[in-house]
Amino acid sequence: MTRKIWLMGLLAGVTVLSACGEMRDFRRGMPLIGSDARAPAPAAPVASPPTTGMTPSASDAETACMRAGGDAGFSVQGVAGTREVSGADGMASSRDVMLQVSRGGQVIEVRCSYDYANASARIMTL
Repeated sequence: MTRKIWLMGLLAGVTVLSACGEMRDFRRGMPLIGSDARAPAPAAPVASPPTTGMTPSASDAETACMRAGGDAGFSVQGVAGTREVSGADGMASSRDVMLQVSRGGQVIEVRCSYDYANASARIMTL
């Protein structure tokens, strides 16, 4: 009986101590074979912030959406909110602009989508 207790204690100690050692992190693209286990993985390239002209500013999207709201027959009172929308690749592809508009005496909010690729605004909800 004491032999089993000692063996279980030894296995528990080895398990606890093995958790203290360094473990290779394969999430960052470290190769499995042929590299030093302690060498850090190369850092992923950091995306530089967009330069002027690559991604339209929020004011460009707001202006285009306010114009689209007026073209749709709304009396645009202002911008209620805005947020950038990223595509599947993580890059900004469009901007959603919430407009506060009035029509027929009612004040409502409508969503406008400004597509960066086409530089076009489209009212999404009526």
